[in-house]
Amino acid sequence: MAIYLGATQISSNPTGTGKLILGTQNICKAYLGSTLIFDNCAVANTNVQLQYTGSYGGNATGVIVENPVNNYVISGQPGTSGTLTLSTPTYPVSGYTCTGGCPDVNPKSIAYTFPTSGTTTINSARSGGLNSNVPNGTVNLTVTINGNAAGVNYSVTPASQQIMQAVNTTATFTITFSVKSGWSGSVTGPGGSSSPYTHNVTVAAGTTSTTVALTANVTENTYTLNAGTFSYSGVTGGSVNSAFTAATLSPSSETKASGVNYTFAQGGLAAASQYSWTSGPTVSYTIQGVPASLSAAMQPSYDGQSINGAVTGTLTLQTNNVTVTGYGQGLSCANDACINASGGSYQQDLHFQGTLPANVFVNSNLSTPAADGYYKAGSSAFVVSSGVGNYTTCQSPLYMFSNTSFAGSKLSACSGPLSDTFYGDSALLSTSSQIFNGNSGCSGPGVGWVSDGNNAVQLSAGNNVISTQSC
Repeated sequence: MAIYLGATQISSNPTGTGKLILGTQNICKAYLGSTLIFDNCAVANTNVQLQYTGSYGGNATGVIVENPVNNYVISGQPGTSGTLTLSTPTYPVSGYTCTGGCPDVNPKSIAYTFPTSGTTTINSARSGGLNSNVPNGTVNLTVTINGNAAGVNYSVTPASQQIMQAVNTTATFTITFSVKSGWSGSVTGPGGSSSPYTHNVTVAAGTTSTTVALTANVTENTYTLNAGTFSYSGVTGGSVNSAFTAATLSPSSETKASGVNYTFAQGGLAAASQYSWTSGPTVSYTIQGVPASLSAAMQPSYDGQSINGAVTGTLTLQTNNVTVTGYGQGLSCANDACINASGGSYQQDLHFQGTLPANVFVNSNLSTPAADGYYKAGSSAFVVSSGVGNYTTCQSPLYMFSNTSFAGSKLSACSGPLSDTFYGDSALLSTSSQIFNGNSGCSGPGVGWVSDGNNAVQLSAGNNVISTQSC
């Protein structure tokens, strides 16, 4: 059974498969209102696409009209065949001349068969060309940006920003613009126009320059990363601010645009004088719990966050020593050690940690405490009391004054029998600042006056000379 539209057969069903043709389209299903009146869609339609190959010559290809147009598509049931008829391209006759033959396509009749699936391509080749008899002019476009151009994206169609076409025609440029990612604000075209902006120019003979000005009210987005806190749970052998200084970061914050490097400088972590780092210190940095470094590209997610550090390392309290000589139980004071231990055969290294005063030991592993008493250490005295040692001042040498007398008053000392012997820290009684009973230098005669018959010195408590007078 067949269906005709006038003398044209639009449907046939000689074998039970059937088809309905509308123009060149093979339609497998049709409705009248909501009623299905034709259904032959057991197999999905496939496509045949027309593509022209080659290109036309001349300077006026834009007015050539092809029928059917390039990439024209028809659809139908797989395996069905047909023929596509092409027309000779049309173009305006007035003002144009053919070059290399007038524009044409061949072949104009192309047999096709719908593929089992997808799309198959059929081709026709272009030939000939067209020249305009009207002179051409060239228009060059310049885009300027009022404001911060770094925050603007723009593109021009055509990308060359140049159009060559017939004089007295309209050349059209299309400018598309936007604010760059990471920037805030707005970009507008002439008169506050939005994107895309169309710029039309009447083509004149020769070369014409034209300008489109964009206005950018934009600022680059910046982000702030703060110097955070430090944890010291990974440090052994000492604590912060006693064994070592606290870690620091400077500056207190960094404000940068996305992708620009922030940079912090680390300070602190210096061991105190009596300590040393035997391993470390090592600092691991994190931002939002993710490993980070002191200098890297700023990320928008860092805004308002902090870079924190975790310190690890091992500290050791340093062991120092002092060499002492002349120790003896009979030494009664610092002066005694400096005077009477000089040249003695006793010599010992006393060991301690940190700085003096400190507990001192006779062995380097700090297991045996040093005995209490007075020692000589170089030109100074060294005293150990309750196991704690420290340097102390001493007087050495002392000078002996014979034929002297001590009394409570100057008159009595000057007129008394000169049968006493005292020691002073100077070779002359009149220039001494301290007076002692004996060469140990531990005690003095007390408060009063000492005289050699010519001069008298007045003593206060502590053996100190507070006045010197003639007898």
